[in-house]
Amino acid sequence: MVTRRFTQRYILALALVASLTIVGQVLVQRQLRDQTADSYLVNFAGKQRYQSQQIVKDALLMTRSDGLADGQNTAANLQRVLSRWERYHKELKTGQLTDLHLVVQNSKAIQTLFAQLDPDFNAISQAAHQLLLTQASNSQRRQLRIILNHDISFLDRMDTIVRQYEREAEAKIDRLHSMEQTLMVITLFVLLLEALLIFQPAVRTLRETVRQLTLSEYQTRLINEDLQRSYQSINQAQTQLMREANLRYQQQLHEQRIRLSSVVQGQEDERKRLSRELHDGIGQMLTGLKLLAENIRSAGNLSEKDQLTFTSLKSLLIRTIQETRNVSNNLMPPVLGDFGLVSALRQLTEQQSKQSGTLVTFRTSLSNERFGQPVEIGLYRIVQEAVNNAIKHAGAAEIDIYLEQRHDRLFLRIADDGCGIGSEPRRSTAQGLHNMRERARLLDGTFRLTTRPDRCATGLHQSGKVRSRLIRLGTAQATTLRPGTRVLVCVPILEPSVYNVATLAPQAKTFAH
Repeated sequence: MVTRRFTQRYILALALVASLTIVGQVLVQRQLRDQTADSYLVNFAGKQRYQSQQIVKDALLMTRSDGLADGQNTAANLQRVLSRWERYHKELKTGQLTDLHLVVQNSKAIQTLFAQLDPDFNAISQAAHQLLLTQASNSQRRQLRIILNHDISFLDRMDTIVRQYEREAEAKIDRLHSMEQTLMVITLFVLLLEALLIFQPAVRTLRETVRQLTLSEYQTRLINEDLQRSYQSINQAQTQLMREANLRYQQQLHEQRIRLSSVVQGQEDERKRLSRELHDGIGQMLTGLKLLAENIRSAGNLSEKDQLTFTSLKSLLIRTIQETRNVSNNLMPPVLGDFGLVSALRQLTEQQSKQSGTLVTFRTSLSNERFGQPVEIGLYRIVQEAVNNAIKHAGAAEIDIYLEQRHDRLFLRIADDGCGIGSEPRRSTAQGLHNMRERARLLDGTFRLTTRPDRCATGLHQSGKVRSRLIRLGTAQATTLRPGTRVLVCVPILEPSVYNVATLAPQAKTFAH
């Protein structure tokens, strides 16, 4: 309530001061305009005196008979000055100054003086016009005497009018001074009331408030000290809890990664075992069966139908042996463990090109360097999955694989010209992408996939400190991307690269775009 009352009083006082200031400015501005108009009026009146003297001079020159003046030029000058003199007189009398775009209200005293001036003005005007019209010297002298007789009276009355204009202007200034003094007194009175009714009570209230605040501050400081001690103990407990929670979280992540790595390693071991059993067991038996079939010498004695059946049997055995070899090689190619990642990828691209008819190219800046077994197996499986997806699901006609080493990281790029991946991929395709992403994450690497623009979907999957996100592309952005699907994988080299013992490569090259 006290604050509201002080606020209302303060607003009222400010409104009064502002109103007085605005009124004073309006009066000053109006007086300045009036003063400017009065100055123009005095200037016009002064020009009238000058022009009347110019008329007298031109009239004297026209009546001279000694030939010193040019009659035509003098007459033209008299006509021009006379016209302007008459117009100025009319404008001063009516208060409408057309040249200055001003309208002035003449006082009654000014109107009376102009009424007294009119006979002299009319006499001089008529005599000047007659002087311009007549050529007779007697008539010109008569008109000249009329002009000279009325000119002195005209000048005296014009002086009176000018002095009247000046007195009226001084009276306006005096009134303005009086109003300014009155406004100043009222403003000072309002400020005094404001100091007595607003500021002085406000100071007392503020002093009491400060005293109470000081007391409250002292009490608050005591409470804060107690709270600070409690907060420190709580903070220590919270820090301990956060540390333990972080350790448990890191342990869970580590255990989860170990389990996932163990699952992947178990899968690879099972693939290797199955591959070895297929190659050493079923593959060898099928090869022996093929040799036995080829060594049958009595096949020529069979009937034509049985010979066709026997030929089909041998073809089936050959295809079965080849398919067994392909399955064994896909499970775990021996070249990956014997010769390394580069040789395994070359073999994979050649086999896929022959089997599917798709042009699969492999380019690399590496020779036959060897890396850690997890890195080689992980990258090989990523390439294998990406190529299979591009051939089976995207219908790609060309697939380009590029592998390079930059410092301590391996960069793998797989690009195809297929139909891309939609916003809702098939279950098999989604599972394959998940497997590739998990393998890259297990290697502490990044996995990035960009797909065809017209599908309007681009996925980015990264591990570690890098964010995971899904980008929806518009039409304008989609037109700038290359058609098809592009996979980019970057993994750190966990183990230093070594020479391939089987090929004895002389050195490992590093290549960058």
